[in-house]
Amino acid sequence: MPMMSCIETGRFPSWVGNTGADTDVVLSTRVRLARNLRDRQFPLAASLQERTSVFGEVSSALRALPAWHDNTLVNFCGLPVVQQQFLVEERVASPDLLRIEGDRGLMCDAEHRLSVMINEEDHLRIQGLDSGRCADQVWTALDGLDTGLGRQVGYAFDNRKGFLTSCPTNSGTGLRVSFLLHLPGCVLTKTIEQVLQGASHLGMCIRGFFGEHSEVVGSFFQMSNQATLGAREEEVVAATQSAVQQIIGFERTARGRLLSEAAVEIDDKIFRAYGILQYARRLDVRDFLTTCSALRLGIVQQRLPGVTLDLLNRIMLQGLPAHMQVSVGKDMSDEEMDVARAELVRRLLKGY
Repeated sequence: MPMMSCIETGRFPSWVGNTGADTDVVLSTRVRLARNLRDRQFPLAASLQERTSVFGEVSSALRALPAWHDNTLVNFCGLPVVQQQFLVEERVASPDLLRIEGDRGLMCDAEHRLSVMINEEDHLRIQGLDSGRCADQVWTALDGLDTGLGRQVGYAFDNRKGFLTSCPTNSGTGLRVSFLLHLPGCVLTKTIEQVLQGASHLGMCIRGFFGEHSEVVGSFFQMSNQATLGAREEEVVAATQSAVQQIIGFERTARGRLLSEAAVEIDDKIFRAYGILQYARRLDVRDFLTTCSALRLGIVQQRLPGVTLDLLNRIMLQGLPAHMQVSVGKDMSDEEMDVARAELVRRLLKGY
């Protein structure tokens, strides 16, 4: 079994590919299951020795699955921080995984569509991630992986409480369904607070681009279900998809209103952003994501011919700090990255 590396700068994860439904609003869908091993301390309470034992047990169990025999295993213990951050930017690892000591890491397939984090908050975080609104398809693939892995290890389970997890809010199914959404229409029409409140009433929680504890930048919001207890997995998936479809409707209505009432102002915003990305000599991360957000709106509303969402998705990923540093093979200061990011974006947009 390969032990590193899934750090490949020329290869993009499947969620970047702009496939699936409703990609004008939904960048990606993630389905994640929290699982723990029977008769083991939760990772945050376990000794370093026990974490090492769990890491080995889970790794062996994954090796035993035919479809996972050749997949990549990454141990964050000893892995350079920038490469850990690279995997966070690819969205196969969580930021929390960077802050934990001892043996912990992940195994993932070549497209980073399916992955398993080991020794994060729970012993296992089994994840499926793909482009567009595709919760049903991702859940089907994830359910099969969960079933196969469950036959290899004993999950901590209670007949009344369901799967036992480190955080009580994950107990029951242990299932989180998350959608990365782009909502500039709601932001620009100042209806975003109303939409977010409505999402909360529908049982959704709202986070930033990289999930929990991250900030909202460039009108990108991550929304996921709050309840994991009291319903079957298929019911959670269906309810979450229904809530997100309502939000998609609100966003499309807001965009239509903008184009009918303020077309010149919206075009100005889009083409100013395009000009910045084409000619800027420095771009910090916030400016970068904000201008990419405006450009994305222009592409999906057909105000900006030529540039594709597929290209923009790749630009957004390649322009993140760890991807830039891994690509050039050296650590860079923030100022150096701002200059390099602007040069990268100019080069990638040059033919359009």
